[in-house]
Amino acid sequence: MSVFGKAMFDQLRQPNRNVTFHMRVVGGYGMDCPCQDFIRLRSEEESLIGQSLDGRQRPRILDIGCGIGRHSAFIQSKRPDAQIMVVEIDQELREHTRSNIARATAYERFSDVPAEVRFDIILLMGNGLGVFGSENATRDALARVRGMVAEGGCVLIESGTFKPGEFHAVLHEIEYNGVIDDPFIWGYATREWLARELENVGFTGVSITQSSRGGSFFIIYAKII
Repeated sequence: MSVFGKAMFDQLRQPNRNVTFHMRVVGGYGMDCPCQDFIRLRSEEESLIGQSLDGRQRPRILDIGCGIGRHSAFIQSKRPDAQIMVVEIDQELREHTRSNIARATAYERFSDVPAEVRFDIILLMGNGLGVFGSENATRDALARVRGMVAEGGCVLIESGTFKPGEFHAVLHEIEYNGVIDDPFIWGYATREWLARELENVGFTGVSITQSSRGGSFFIIYAKII
């Protein structure tokens, strides 16, 4: 189990405790992160997901980087008929989500999802754009995401940045209870970069909502007409 996963499960087991983990740039600065931010949905997330579900019959959902599965759980609570697939690299988090979402299918990596499947909604929430890593890898992944969205479907992607420039990838590590996970690359982007790249691969109707998590974080909604 990853250090991040251990922190999440400790928070679930002790809901009245404010569990935090420390995430930092390797060799640089860092910050303490409350686990509740990765367990509870913010109001704008609920609103945007609810709008995306409106009018859809048996919606097909792909939740990439699902973590503890909070977004998929919200969707199931609103639409029990939803067909949900999730992607999560941490095995314990993946199995937790799969066992709590009726009929969910779970994959370890985005590349494991069958290319022929089409989705009504694809989610990359919780600063989810970062899972793709470098700028070129993110461009390639967004093109693949576009190919997996059905006509009339949409994507919801959260991102943000804390450095100058439109895109940067940073080597991070997470520490919890004195244990440090292996370093991983996480990508950050401005709203201008992400909106442009989504339009370049064929998305339309791009709208941007400021995230209540603060700073430069935002959620982009884009659709296929």
